[in-house]
Amino acid sequence: MLSIINLRGSYFGIVSPLTIFDRWLHRYSHSVQTRLNNKELFVEWTDRAQRQLDQKPKPLVVEMQLYFSCVVKKRVLFHEQVDFDTAMVNDQIKLAFRSIQSDVCSPEVFARDFPEARELNAVSDKMIPNRVSIDFKGGEWIGEFGY
Repeated sequence: MLSIINLRGSYFGIVSPLTIFDRWLHRYSHSVQTRLNNKELFVEWTDRAQRQLDQKPKPLVVEMQLYFSCVVKKRVLFHEQVDFDTAMVNDQIKLAFRSIQSDVCSPEVFARDFPEARELNAVSDKMIPNRVSIDFKGGEWIGEFGY
């Protein structure tokens, strides 16, 4: 029965002790309170992320995205530069929040490509998160946001 239900990948999944230990070793020790589209937003990042930010010549663009397809998915994407509006958090981090509607509702295409049809500006203005966490682990940026 448990092989059918993916408890590790679910909302109620049991967190690995190694994940807990890693989070203890690499705390979110940097933070700032900022505003994005007139809403308060708490931004936090780890020492690992700070070391990578210190090596970058340009600010890291952190895009928080609500992706509407067959389901709604929260995504955090990292860019060097973008052609949409961003807000400066500090001299090393820029933030953006966008809600995107897919042009297809195919689970295979959704999982592989995340196709975009259009940006939903009305949703973006109302659904801005109140926190975002940033880390750099295994050679790549990772993040999550919440309400």
